[in-house]
Amino acid sequence: MHNKRSFALMVAIPLMLAVGAGCSRYQPKAVDITKGEYYEDTEYNKLSVKDKEAYCNALTGELKRLGERSQVAEAELGKNKDKIKILTKELRDAEKEYSSYSAEIDELTKQIQTLALLPKTWKLEYGECLWTLAGKEEIYKDPLKWPRIWRGNERLIEDPDWVLAGWTLQIPREWPTEHKVASGEWLGKIAGYWEVYGDYKKWPLLYEANKSQINDPNLIFPNEQIVVPRTDSLK
Repeated sequence: MHNKRSFALMVAIPLMLAVGAGCSRYQPKAVDITKGEYYEDTEYNKLSVKDKEAYCNALTGELKRLGERSQVAEAELGKNKDKIKILTKELRDAEKEYSSYSAEIDELTKQIQTLALLPKTWKLEYGECLWTLAGKEEIYKDPLKWPRIWRGNERLIEDPDWVLAGWTLQIPREWPTEHKVASGEWLGKIAGYWEVYGDYKKWPLLYEANKSQINDPNLIFPNEQIVVPRTDSLK
């Protein structure tokens, strides 16, 4: 009997020592809070005091980090809202400008289509003269513009007061880029033609464009071919 009791004690003591040494102690799983890994309540309750403290510190640190990120995000959001407001305004302005240009383009297209249908030549009928011809709706709608027809038909018309029925005249439609100097013309007079600039004060434009052949702007000669720079192409 004594031997049996001694044997039982020999077996029990090592087991008690093993338990006391922590062989059955709870081993918590590893979690990474920054990745969204947390302990369940049952798991947390099994943690040692030291592990609980470490876990709480980790949660506090993560909360602080997320708070700082939230503040940065809010600041960026505020900046982006301001940018969005500016971009929205610019977009609306661009849309208005586009609508304006679109309307202008439509109007110019209509004008071009209308001009394309206008006659480029005209056969004079009995009783017609350059004055009456220029005043026609489909020509220039202005009898005072008759000199344009004369200048465009100088090879045929020697005297603008004397034209004959049956003559076919050219009706100039384009803005001229060249001009052949006629007798009695000077730069101011040429600049004043409505198809040139319609303003005699713009004669320096003609002079600057033709300096290579015009030494004195007050002295030009008949039959000289001068360049007419268009004002809308000047820089």
